[in-house]
Amino acid sequence: MNTNKKPLSIRIIYWSTEVVFWLFLVVLVLTIGLNIAFFSEAFGDKMQLHTALPVEVNYTEKGTMDVFGQQQEIEFVEALGKIHFINTNPDIAKVFGVALLIVVMISLYIFVNFRRFIGNVYRGYIFERFNIQMLKNMAYGLVAFWIFDLIYKGAFYYLFVRSMEFKHLVITGNFSSNGILLVVAIFLWMLSHIFMTGVKLQKEQELTV
Repeated sequence: MNTNKKPLSIRIIYWSTEVVFWLFLVVLVLTIGLNIAFFSEAFGDKMQLHTALPVEVNYTEKGTMDVFGQQQEIEFVEALGKIHFINTNPDIAKVFGVALLIVVMISLYIFVNFRRFIGNVYRGYIFERFNIQMLKNMAYGLVAFWIFDLIYKGAFYYLFVRSMEFKHLVITGNFSSNGILLVVAIFLWMLSHIFMTGVKLQKEQELTV
């Protein structure tokens, strides 16, 4: 049902979504430009690439701390951090450039569907088939993001991590599966089916009356 009355919360979400959408497009353009620079090797080997290390590390160096007037021996067991590729090899930069582009494109797909969903709600179209389909699309996008995240972390480990050597830390093969993405995807998918069932029941009731 269409309505002219729009709650403040809906208006805030709608206009915030519009702003973020255009920012997403800017990020996409910049990411494409960055990939062009990587593949043309415009930076040479002088680029300083920093990226999150997706696997856990175990520190082998112990330390001490003063607490309650006594000295306590300590050591790091597990940690996450960033890694700096000093004078980054152009081939390494290309790998991360493509990975970043895929992440941005999947994120944009999810957000475009969210934008369309919010836009329909803003215009008063809520429990409609085409709007409910947006929820399904977001769920599929989140599943794709989750699968890519697992592939990326596994590839990162086998391509880079296995050959890394440090003095005071040991890099493990443990990494987070980001299962929360899958949980949210399943929730959205179930929610879309609940809404769709409600729409069918409403139409059946209208036909009966």
